[in-house]
Formats: sequence, structure tokens, C-alpha cells
Amino acid sequence: MRRAGCGRLRMKTEASIAALPAADAEIEELVTAFEECRLPYPQWTHRAHLAVAVVYLTRYRFATALDRARVHINLYNHTRGKADGYHETITVLHMRRVAQYLAEQIEPPSLVAALDAVTELCAKGWTARYYSPQRLGSAEAKAGWVEPDLEPLDF
Repeated sequence: MRRAGCGRLRMKTEASIAALPAADAEIEELVTAFEECRLPYPQWTHRAHLAVAVVYLTRYRFATALDRARVHINLYNHTRGKADGYHETITVLHMRRVAQYLAEQIEPPSLVAALDAVTELCAKGWTARYYSPQRLGSAEAKAGWVEPDLEPLDF
């Protein structure tokens, strides 16, 4: 018996969810655990965010993938006591960058290969090329999409 959303029954224990997925099946399980709000918060890392982006963008068109990311990040954050943790500009920016990477591939990469590549492309701090800390850290950027103030996006 399963229920939708974060109220789903636990099919695996939280301890069984890999922190750094190394196989496509582990990435799929991480995304499922995230959607069901059973991913332990310490495992909701930058790489886990990117795993969600890769899976959503391989399953859905961009607009649908972005909408799912918004809904599930907000839901997950709320259940983890981080109701104000969502940042629209950062989410859109990463989703756009991952979408560009996937679109450039001649053959669809495995989830692991895609995740490894976008983890390198979106290494922490990469946004500083486009956004000043003031602009990206603003309430406006957190609440909605804002254009970069340092350099136009090249993707």
C-alpha cells in the first residue's frame, strides 16, 4: 500500500539510501526518496539536487521538470523544517545548465555519467561568474528569477 507525495510508506530505511549514488538505480532511488521526503537531510547535498535535475530533465520537458523541481524541493524543505530554503533563481539556473548539457549530448548518457558531468560543470561557486553575491543573495532572486548582473548567461 502506497500513498502519494511525502506521505508514502517507507519502502527502504533511510540508512539504505546512498549519499553519493554511483549507479543509475541508486540515482533513481535517491530521487524517489527525495520525492517521498524520506531522504535524510544530510544527504540533500548539491550533488543530490543535481541528481534530481538530471532525472527530471531526462524524463520530462523543461517546463514540467522545472515545475516538479519547484514543487518537490518546497515540499521536501517544508517537511524538514526548512520552509524558507527554496531559491528560485538558483533552481532555474541549475535546471537550465543541466538541460543545456543534456541537449548537447549526441547519445543520451547514463544517469551516472550525466550526474558526474553536471557536478563538474556546476561545481560550487560556478554561479559567481554570472551573479554578484548581492544579486544572488537578494530576496528578489530567492522569490523569483532574476537575470545575472555580471555576465550574460551563455547557455
